[in-house]
Amino acid sequence: MITIDNWLTLISLIFIALGGGFALWQFYKSTRIKRAEFLNQILEKLRFDENLTATMSVVDYNQNWYDANKFHNSEFERDIDKLFSYLDYICYLKSTRNIKSTEFKICQYKINRVCVSTSTKQYLWNLYHFSKKNNTDCSFQYLINYGIAKNFFPIDFKENITLYIKTLNW
Repeated sequence: MITIDNWLTLISLIFIALGGGFALWQFYKSTRIKRAEFLNQILEKLRFDENLTATMSVVDYNQNWYDANKFHNSEFERDIDKLFSYLDYICYLKSTRNIKSTEFKICQYKINRVCVSTSTKQYLWNLYHFSKKNNTDCSFQYLINYGIAKNFFPIDFKENITLYIKTLNW
């Protein structure tokens, strides 16, 4: 026999379940909005930061921007490092699954364009081996890993010490 107390307990459990479901739905919705805002911040910087867009244009349209005699200790090196740091961060977010593959696709074109540049390959190869000689990780490790995984960089990029012209002291 079901008593009034049992009915009230059952009704209370139903309301708790509905409230929990609603809270979970609100949390899911809030998380999606935060992810969209975060992605928008990334895109705003990548597409509308004057320094990043100007540097991206040079990399995109001038395949031979890495001149060891003029590049190192120049303003342009700082600009390249800023752009590569930002792209490396995006690759880091993807590798740690903080952004989804569908979200990454929005940035993928620019990252791919950077990775196909011969100068990018030469610069990152030199930096990687210089870092390795100094027993530290390369500043752009996630960008390098992405380039290798997507076959933009040779598979032996990290091992082959004669792949490109050595310009740094390592």
